[in-house]
Amino acid sequence: MAVVETGSFTAAAERLCVTQSAVSRRIRQLEEHYGASLLDRGQESVQPTSAGRAIVERARKILEIERELETVVGAHAGRDRLSFCCTPCFGTGRLPDVFERYVGSRGLEFDLNVVFEMPEDVLDGLSSGRYDVAVVEHCDELAQHPFQAFELPVDEMVFVSSPALGLEGGEMPVSLLMGHRLFLKTHNGCAYRFLKRRLRGMGRDIDEFASIVYYDDLTGVLRQVMSGHGIGFVSRDLAGREIDNGLLREHRVAGFGHDRPRTLLLSPRTRHTSATRRFIGTFFESLGQPVPAMFEGAHHGDEANLPVID
Repeated sequence: MAVVETGSFTAAAERLCVTQSAVSRRIRQLEEHYGASLLDRGQESVQPTSAGRAIVERARKILEIERELETVVGAHAGRDRLSFCCTPCFGTGRLPDVFERYVGSRGLEFDLNVVFEMPEDVLDGLSSGRYDVAVVEHCDELAQHPFQAFELPVDEMVFVSSPALGLEGGEMPVSLLMGHRLFLKTHNGCAYRFLKRRLRGMGRDIDEFASIVYYDDLTGVLRQVMSGHGIGFVSRDLAGREIDNGLLREHRVAGFGHDRPRTLLLSPRTRHTSATRRFIGTFFESLGQPVPAMFEGAHHGDEANLPVID
């Protein structure tokens, strides 16, 4: 399923946190077991054969059944389960505050699974039932899905540099920033796609930067920038503490459009138990947002007569 959803063995290996050879070996074992070719291995991407599509379709049903079993068994054991997904940026910059607020006041009275994915993978996971609750940051135009959606405070994507680099903080021409090495987390990641899209709207191109370094760790990106090795393009949520403490300077570009919308999404399959309602209520409070009415009663201890979404 991971190979089909990502379109490549490499991307599937990254999602599954295994080596590419392990993914190839598992696919080969499946093909040997069923006696059929399951994937067309093209130069650009990997596509399922008719047999592969049949297996993926049924595999999704198997995983749904497994998830239902976990939920049912968890209910009998007196424990709820919640699967939460978001982008790495939100998970690194904002999610720790949610945990600190919730765990500090209540502990964690349910099993929680947290996964970081790209926005389109988040939506696929909600559709298939892998995730119950998710936060999507809109780095591109996303297809509309029938999820219950709640707008969150917008994120701000800003350029940052070390004071040692000598750039004045505040607004400046994009051409001045492009004379420096740019640090990003990953090629074709959220920051890359957001930046590329905004630059295109200004008639510029991301390849105009002196060079680009991809450093697959958000805190590592900040460390490299603070060391004066170049500039970064990051969420202000992520770099806010360093900016406020003078370790980094933030830079904005007129007409660029630094705001990035964020949305909280609920899967139609989400079980609205009292524990998950309280967690989601705390989630909104940690962002300084009013708690939606459907979560408010459980969050404040009045758990009677709350609607349940099966």
